Amino acid sequence: MGALDELRSGLSRTWDTLAEGWRQLVERASGALTRFVPHHEGEEALPAPLAHHAPVWGLLAAEVREDEENIVVRLEAPGMKDEDFDIRVEPNGLLVSGEKRYEREERKGSYHIMERAYGRFQRLIPLPHPVREEGATARYRRGVLEITLPKLKPHGRRRIEVKAD
Repeated sequence: MGALDELRSGLSRTWDTLAEGWRQLVERASGALTRFVPHHEGEEALPAPLAHHAPVWGLLAAEVREDEENIVVRLEAPGMKDEDFDIRVEPNGLLVSGEKRYEREERKGSYHIMERAYGRFQRLIPLPHPVREEGATARYRRGVLEITLPKLKPHGRRRIEVKAD
């Protein structure tokens, strides 16, 4: 095999590795990719130079776990307060919406990197089982929103025992 063939083979393997990595990233993280709508007029907003460079897409990574009684959803949403969330059970999943507000503590200096998204967002998280809204709980701690939803017991078939007279 000549040097050119080795180079082609190496480039082909590199391309295949990159393509596979991109496919896995899209497959696993596409649900977490969330659009952030910038603040409306009259609300506290990003300063004009930052607003032009701030991303409008961000990741809100989730985990959905179930046991016999509950479904537990954990959503990474750093930099927020518990009152910033609105959580609703929808027919096709759990709808988490909210607003991540821009708060700048230091007024001097300038940004060189701006990767955090700010504004209003919505994320629909599919649930593996129907749930009851009654008894659901939510808590926000250390940048993670955890929602516990009691499972709806199915009204499926059950055996009815026949008793003798």
